Order: sequence, then structure tokens, then C-alpha cells
Amino acid sequence: MTSKDRLALYQDPSVQLLLSKFVRGEIVELVPSFDLNQTVRYPEVEEIVEGDSGAAKQLVEKLWDVGIFKRKFHEKILVCPSCLSVNVSNDYVCPNCNSIDIERKTLLEHTACGNIDSVDNFLVEGGLLCPKCNKELLEAGVDYQKLGAWFQCSQCGKRSDMPSPIHRCRNCGRIFTIRDTGFVNIYAYRLGSEAEEEFKRSYLIMKPIGVVLEDFQFKVEMPGQIAGRSGTLHRFDAVATKGSSEVLVLDLIASEKQIDEVPVASMYAKIFDVTPTQSILVAIPGLTEKAKRLAGLYRISTIEAENSQQAADQIKDKFGWAGLSGNEESLGDLQL
Repeated sequence: MTSKDRLALYQDPSVQLLLSKFVRGEIVELVPSFDLNQTVRYPEVEEIVEGDSGAAKQLVEKLWDVGIFKRKFHEKILVCPSCLSVNVSNDYVCPNCNSIDIERKTLLEHTACGNIDSVDNFLVEGGLLCPKCNKELLEAGVDYQKLGAWFQCSQCGKRSDMPSPIHRCRNCGRIFTIRDTGFVNIYAYRLGSEAEEEFKRSYLIMKPIGVVLEDFQFKVEMPGQIAGRSGTLHRFDAVATKGSSEVLVLDLIASEKQIDEVPVASMYAKIFDVTPTQSILVAIPGLTEKAKRLAGLYRISTIEAENSQQAADQIKDKFGWAGLSGNEESLGDLQL
């Protein structure tokens, strides 16, 4: 899957809502819950897709396929080899007759006479009595000791040290062993750090600006790419086009301090090759004086704002339809 596939998913309202919950910290990790009928469920995602557990699972897997989610192994479950149901019981059967009707018997040894027998044969009302010498057993470790256990089949009476494990499908009834079973890996998911930054930039940060450009009847790609005269593909945070003649490119730079001239020079190198109709550099929170002078020299329109919504409002309020359509004065000629 490519970056284009991820960007397409960012436009899906369900994906936007889910990823926004990750970004805000409402969800840190999608931990699967086990379901006998549907193998695995992701309740937080089901809330977003109207309770459809199948759609929730498909959405999670799609986000992993395109690289938005990172996953880690959570657990492995058994499935029936015939119907793939996870509603499987783990049973133990008699090695002689395969009956499930077996009982675990504890062995006791009477210290005084050396009699070894099942605890059932020592039990009397109120205590323990040796069936061989009829003496009462009072203190464990002194009068008697536990030697271990065996398993006895109630059907054929055979005893064994260890019963045979089998699996039984409660859905179709098939009985099978570990040699036949299928395994399904179950995963927990987190939002990848690179995808988080990409989502913030392409949707959360750029969305208000994209909405304004669309209001001006531009077709907007965020981010977008344009081939320059050299044949090189140049990436911008937004590429807005109208018909075949109007091309507006926009880059957004956000920092904790004023932004220097490096991003200005970087954008100019791209627009020199692309030659768009308009070019805008949005600086959050602002540009240094040297950067402003350089942008003016390169005829790059600049917007300084505290956040992307404020930048979008400036585009809408200051430039309007006439400025963006190129019918009157260009953005580069306006004083910001």
C-alpha cells in the first residue's frame, strides 16, 4: 500500500473519528476482546461503525495493511479445522476407551501399615479410616501422606497417569487433536508515530485550510504533488487547482518559535520548477524578519497565525474569491 492509499483513508469519516481518538489520547491501544461467535472484536471501533463488529474488524485490518496501524501479538487461539469456529472445548479422555468420563483420584499412604489406596477408600463420615487396618488417620504427614494422583475412567475402569488431550468443536461436533487444529493469531493495535504525524498534518492541521480552498471552488489535494519542468515530482501540503490554468500551492510550517528563511528557500526551489499561479507559505506562529523579506523577494505570499484555523480565516477574510481566482491582484502583491 502507498502513501496515496493512506491519504485516501484519512478522508473516511470513520477513520477520522477513530484516529482523532488516538491523537487526543482517548485510545492508546486497541486491545481485542474474545468472542466465541466472531473470534475477535474491537469494541472502541464498533462504536464508530454503528456496532458492526465485522466492519470494525475489517477497518482495523485495512488500517494495518496501509501502514497506519502498528500491531503486536496478543494471543493465539485454536480453531476447528472443519468449520473454523473458535467455540472449541479442551477435553481429556481415557487413553483406553476415549471416554471423557474420567475422574482424578488422589493416592494416600497409611504410614503405619503401608497401605496405598485412593482417598475415596479412606473416606468415612467425619474423617479418614484405613481400609486395611481400620485405624483412624488424624494428622497429615504423620499418620498419612499424599503420594500423587491417577486418573480413572468411569466407563472402562482403567487407570492412567495422564489422560489424552483432545479438542471438541461445539459448533459442528468434530473431535480433533493438536495435529489437526488450526491456529489464529490475535493482535493489539496502536497508531504508528509516522502515520500520526501524517494524519495531523493532512487532516487535523490542514483541514480548515482545505475547507476554505474548496469553498472557493478549488479541487484540493492534501498533500499534493506536481511535476515540474525538470520532470521532478514536488510535494506540497496542499495543491489546489481550478480548471487547467489555475494552480495554487501551499506549504505549512509549524514551530514553537519564529520560523527562519530555510523553509522559504525550500519552497521557492519547488515553485521555481513548478511555476504555479499562486504560492502561499503558512507559518505557525510566524516568520523572522529575514524570512519575510526573502518571501517577498520570491513573491511567496505568507500568512502568520497561531493555528491552522486562524490561517484559514485569514485566507478567507483577506483574499476572498477575487484574490484566489487570480482575477485581480495576486496574493504576492498583497500586504499581510
